[in-house]
Amino acid sequence: MLLEGVSAKEIAAKFGVHITTIYGLRKERGHGHTKADRASHVVTLRLSDDEFRALNAFVIEAGLPTRTAALRSLIRSATGFLELRRDEMQDLTEAKTELKAQGRNLNQLTYALNKAALRGNAKLTNPDREFLAGVKSAYAALDARLAKTFREVRQKGRDALHVGKAP
Repeated sequence: MLLEGVSAKEIAAKFGVHITTIYGLRKERGHGHTKADRASHVVTLRLSDDEFRALNAFVIEAGLPTRTAALRSLIRSATGFLELRRDEMQDLTEAKTELKAQGRNLNQLTYALNKAALRGNAKLTNPDREFLAGVKSAYAALDARLAKTFREVRQKGRDALHVGKAP
């Protein structure tokens, strides 16, 4: 039933057992998580003192919350997933936020110009209209490319992790 997508909670209720029993069976049979994009496998390893210090330094340098997050980041990097540091991701997110703000400004400017032109207070020439259309088009293309890049980076990581091969 797990392999067919039925939730562990539903299975436990059907058979009158505690949900942890279902989780235990799933783990025992090596089925992993029922959702492909969820972390479900525990890995245990031993590190030398030098390796442990290096891992702790990486956690701090990369701005990651835990050693588990650091190990996951290293594995993603090894599989070809573009793993960005927290500050780099924050910078990209801020750039996208600023781009959206500029898009709103562009829309307000265009609206004001068109409104003034309709009232006869301003005259937009064909070159003016073409310029505004070009700016709007460039903004839309940049916004779409940035969004596509975010999606592609995330998907490459998911594919590499869940298929078990480098992209």
